Amino acid sequence: MSGEDRKLASLYDVLEFLDSLRESNEIKVWSRMLEKTAAALGAEAAVYFYHDPISHQLVSFHAIGAGSQAPARAPVEPGEGLAGWVSKFHEPALVADAAGDGRFKLSVDSAPGVGTRTVLAAPLFVNLDFVGVFEFINKTEGMFTSEDLRFVKTTVQQTSHTIRRLQLDSMVNRVTTYNSSILDNLSGGFLAVDLQGRIMICNPAARQMLSIAGEATDRPVEQVLHRIPQLAGVLRRTLSTKQTVKREDIHWELEGRPRVLGYSTLLIKDTHGQLAGAGITFQDITAHQKSA
Repeated sequence: MSGEDRKLASLYDVLEFLDSLRESNEIKVWSRMLEKTAAALGAEAAVYFYHDPISHQLVSFHAIGAGSQAPARAPVEPGEGLAGWVSKFHEPALVADAAGDGRFKLSVDSAPGVGTRTVLAAPLFVNLDFVGVFEFINKTEGMFTSEDLRFVKTTVQQTSHTIRRLQLDSMVNRVTTYNSSILDNLSGGFLAVDLQGRIMICNPAARQMLSIAGEATDRPVEQVLHRIPQLAGVLRRTLSTKQTVKREDIHWELEGRPRVLGYSTLLIKDTHGQLAGAGITFQDITAHQKSA
């Protein structure tokens, strides 16, 4: 298999690996990507340097190749060796003659049992945050090329996008769980509809107060609130007028018994500030009305 065919096959392998990820352990993902990318390049050795955001030093976290099980190296300062240069300037380095390059430092840019001849080093980012450096040492067939660097940039970029997506998914799940916990434990009812008037949220208190049975979400509000159409009308008016109200009452009947709901409405906006729906909070204030 030619070098280009090997890289193409490796790129497919990388994409399949990234597609299979379901949770992000950033350091483990980068370590695995180092192995896959080094194999595609035919590198004799490779090192993944983790960037410590507090000390701003590079820490050798994972290495492959001859002597890769040697004791961990000392942290690398920004600008120290080729890896430190990449860390300092956030630019890749493609070096055909390591010994003749003034940036090269043996204690940094080498692997035990491997005499460094050529080096390809690339910065790692997640979103806009610098997170480390990949350094590949000695290509088994010739020297590292600009096409090799292009391949590394592509795999690094795809890995960065995947990690960021998984981080965002995790954050959304945590926020959703947190918000759901709050809504589920509210003593008052809460309903929210989207712009088409379909129920997005119906908390347990709302179900109990309005005697809602069966699935509520993703159904037209009039179907869900057939026992109290006045409340559906309030949500529809809120959507059409974009006006909210506070401390209004609705008089209705549940199983032949007069009930009173006290309610307030709100507008729901998306992350861009655009209208995304309407909500209503309410309490059964029948007892308070009778005592008054």
